[in-house]
Amino acid sequence: MKLNINRTISKTAIAKVIFFAISLLCPVSALAQTNPTDRTDTSATPKSDSLNTNPITTKAPQNPFSKRGFAGAPYVKYAPETRWVGGLVGLYYFHLGSDTNDLLTRPSDVSSGVMYSQNHQYSIGVDYNLYFRRDEYLINGGFHYQQIPLDFYGIGNYGPPDRIDNYTPLRRGLEFYATRKLVRTPNGTGLNAGVEGEFRYDKVLSTENDTGLIETNRVAGANGGYSGGAGIIVIYDTRDNIYSTTKGQYESFDAEYYGRDLGSDYTFSRYTLDARKFVTIAKDQVLAAQFYGVLANGNVPFYMMAELGGDSKLRGYYLGRFRENDLGLLQAEYRFPIWWRFGGDVFAGAGEVGHTLPDFTFHGIHPSFGAGLRLLVVPAEHLNARLDYGIGTDSKGLYLAILEAF
Repeated sequence: MKLNINRTISKTAIAKVIFFAISLLCPVSALAQTNPTDRTDTSATPKSDSLNTNPITTKAPQNPFSKRGFAGAPYVKYAPETRWVGGLVGLYYFHLGSDTNDLLTRPSDVSSGVMYSQNHQYSIGVDYNLYFRRDEYLINGGFHYQQIPLDFYGIGNYGPPDRIDNYTPLRRGLEFYATRKLVRTPNGTGLNAGVEGEFRYDKVLSTENDTGLIETNRVAGANGGYSGGAGIIVIYDTRDNIYSTTKGQYESFDAEYYGRDLGSDYTFSRYTLDARKFVTIAKDQVLAAQFYGVLANGNVPFYMMAELGGDSKLRGYYLGRFRENDLGLLQAEYRFPIWWRFGGDVFAGAGEVGHTLPDFTFHGIHPSFGAGLRLLVVPAEHLNARLDYGIGTDSKGLYLAILEAF
């Protein structure tokens, strides 16, 4: 989980947000507990997705590492549909391996976000990534309970620039996947495969538009219901760091089936491919690229369709600005150091959604670009907080998050 605060604000507020984030996040890194002994840097050390500070030099055969630590911050924001909102986001990382095998076991983490609005709306989420001894097993998943208004722009690739509705959903659910290592590679965790599942209940509590698509039941999922799915997942991972990758690659493919046999009110299948590549082009400078694609068929509820936007999939657009059964996204970014624990990032991307593959056309592509700042809050694990400003065709957004976009 990438804990984040997505919002669109004026440029005059950016400096205040940066100062606020720095003042909150800098002291947190002091909570990390370090081991006075050194250790060698191996391929199993945490990944680094974006900008890094100068590599830690070795004295003996080893580098210092933190056994555990915490990074997080409170936040406050205002929106007409929620009024004042307060919340807290944070990530706690730790090693499940003993001191003798931390060289071979990646850091595990539990992240959480909690928010509550003046209109008595709330969102609670907990996500976890657990790497067991020598990365032989990985368990990933989360629990979510949410009741917060969301903008709705319709279904398809050619929605209006402004929302056509605002609805308040109730979501309760969990998802997970568990994999076992099949082949170890010199770097990263290698080839892994396993099973996955998702079980959730959704209900639309209210809508703003009494004659809209949701209120008049003209979109799948307007009445809510149970969604239960299971499938398989295959992951190939040679990244050098799980939090801020400087080299390596990551590919995951999963196939899921949702049906009545699993307690689902909706029957559909979904296939997802996530491919990432990281290249060090100069000292502490990284070029990162990602392709993300989704294919689905069947009766997919609108709240489970593939979505463009948000802090990780086409920054600059509202999450869900474009949604459909199928999705294609390509994005890249250049990450570089600035000074001390600060770094920079420039990014660009393009994506499109469609009901079937023939719906994808060159003229339907939605571009995005932007830039951001990075603050290294836990040097030993290369864990960054980030502030990104993205611009789309007819929208823009500011994103404050822990961990990289990909």
